[in-house]
Amino acid sequence: MSNSSASAGNVVVIDSGLSSAWNTGRLVYQHDFYGNDNDVMVANANTHGALVTAEILENAPDVGIIALKVMPDDGSGASEANIEKALQWVVANADAYNITAVNLSLGGGAQTTAATTSISDELAALAAKRVLTVAAAGNSGDGGVSQSVSSYSADVNQICVSASTGDGAFPSWAQRSPSLTDVCADGTDVRITNLSGVTYTANGSSFAAPAVTAAVAKAQQAWVEQTGTRLTQDEFLDLARSTGKAMGTAGYFELDTDALLAKIAQSAPVSTAQSATTITVNASGAPAGGVNAHFKLLVDGKTVGQATVDSAAKDYSFTTNLTADQAHKVQVQYDNDGFVNGQDRNLFVNKVTINGTAHSPTAANVTYDKGALDGKDVVKGQSSMWWGGTLVVDAPAKDFPVQTAPANTTITVNASGAAAGGVNAHFNLLVDGHKVGEGLAGTAAKDFTFATNLTADQAHKVQVQYDNDAVVNGQDRSLFVNKVTINGHAVAPTASNVTYDKGALDGKDVVKGQAGLWWNGTLVVDADKSWFPSATGTGAVASALSHSTDGQDTVWQHLVAQGLEAAPSHGDHAASLYEAVPSMDAYAHAAALAEHHPDPLHPLDMV
Repeated sequence: MSNSSASAGNVVVIDSGLSSAWNTGRLVYQHDFYGNDNDVMVANANTHGALVTAEILENAPDVGIIALKVMPDDGSGASEANIEKALQWVVANADAYNITAVNLSLGGGAQTTAATTSISDELAALAAKRVLTVAAAGNSGDGGVSQSVSSYSADVNQICVSASTGDGAFPSWAQRSPSLTDVCADGTDVRITNLSGVTYTANGSSFAAPAVTAAVAKAQQAWVEQTGTRLTQDEFLDLARSTGKAMGTAGYFELDTDALLAKIAQSAPVSTAQSATTITVNASGAPAGGVNAHFKLLVDGKTVGQATVDSAAKDYSFTTNLTADQAHKVQVQYDNDGFVNGQDRNLFVNKVTINGTAHSPTAANVTYDKGALDGKDVVKGQSSMWWGGTLVVDAPAKDFPVQTAPANTTITVNASGAAAGGVNAHFNLLVDGHKVGEGLAGTAAKDFTFATNLTADQAHKVQVQYDNDAVVNGQDRSLFVNKVTINGHAVAPTASNVTYDKGALDGKDVVKGQAGLWWNGTLVVDADKSWFPSATGTGAVASALSHSTDGQDTVWQHLVAQGLEAAPSHGDHAASLYEAVPSMDAYAHAAALAEHHPDPLHPLDMV
């Protein structure tokens, strides 16, 4: 990870754009799908998207923001086609940008059952990637008589958020359904403070959804830290329900972010430390009928490897990964006992050594389970196995110490940047298309160092992906890469093994490498396999086994996370309109919910 990485990942806000009056946090990417440019800033000081973004940042200040604008500057309407294009971008870039959540404070319609729309395939693709989409339930309620939610929020692959009063009740305008609403959050007089210190209040499910989006980002951060994986939508909702506050209306609950995070801290499974284990069996045998004695090595009943022994005593070594600081049963299973033409086939085990600790076959912690490994005919351990059976070593926890695998690759990117609109140049570091870290480059050249584990003795593509190019008020944001150093091998951006893939990383617009990245694109270093030597020392994880056969249980644990392929996109759909909630009384009401539905267009109400 880069030292400038957002600890809670990046959150996408699909809305009406941003305003200079409001906090944009660490803005890592922006695009206007309505105007088809990379500037989402609008003149409206209190545009809806800016308020939604500010609320997310007030609840989760560590997130990075990706702003995708899908409507004109006045926020008067959002076509379904533009919303779908924005979601298609999220699907395609979710892995590269470490996206954890998407906020859709858009609404419209009155669905009483689960529904699909033109964006359902994108929502399903994001759910499969464990990128959780949070949608506002809408503000066209009638006191709960109709029990409906907006069309987008009725999709099963997003989290439907109904607005509550924050104290167990519903405002009359809140759309909700006990079968479709997933969670409720306060959407009345939500206080949001701008960059000048002026505090506004806002009403609507548009401002209930951001609280849930922020909770998703924080929960994903906590879960990843404890387990190395993200929560699925169902897992997040199970946690939210079990920690939420029951409301006065049966079937609904309000989000309690603090309680949710506390439960994750208490109940999330802790990643199990591993011990890279070497087991050596010193053995010999007596053949019969021209066939030597054969044994399998098992640990806790699982096959690790096997060997055929001859009359000379010899070491047979096996390696595997086992749970550290835990006792294990190491089992030598003799499985081809026989008597042929007066010859008695037998196995003789002289010693079993586990991570350097030797165990005699006659030691007190060794037994011999004759016949099947079933614990029914067990005697004291012995060297000579005259019958088919299993010599079992009860190895103590100290034989399996924690051994942390060191990163076998260090990559340093020396870079600087030119800012625009107060936002520095941002890049992701990828290896073979998979993200390793990210950085924000200021005007002073600086080393950004990343550590990861990569397959040894294999060539890799090291990729510096510049992703937030823009021109703002005459300022041209750019990234300048001075040098990339891989395990001590320094590479100039103009070296013969470096190329610049402009735009998407698709190999379609590739030129010679250059230091100045004036456009979004990826500087690609084709690094030779000699730059990635085999890891050494006790940290190396398990390799292929000696005397291995099919079915062995060892694995090479590659430590760089792998992403899912983006779901295929489809064509545009019919445009629909963008409406506002009825205005709410508030001492400085900023904005209300923008509803996306096919009803006649209404202006955004501001009080």
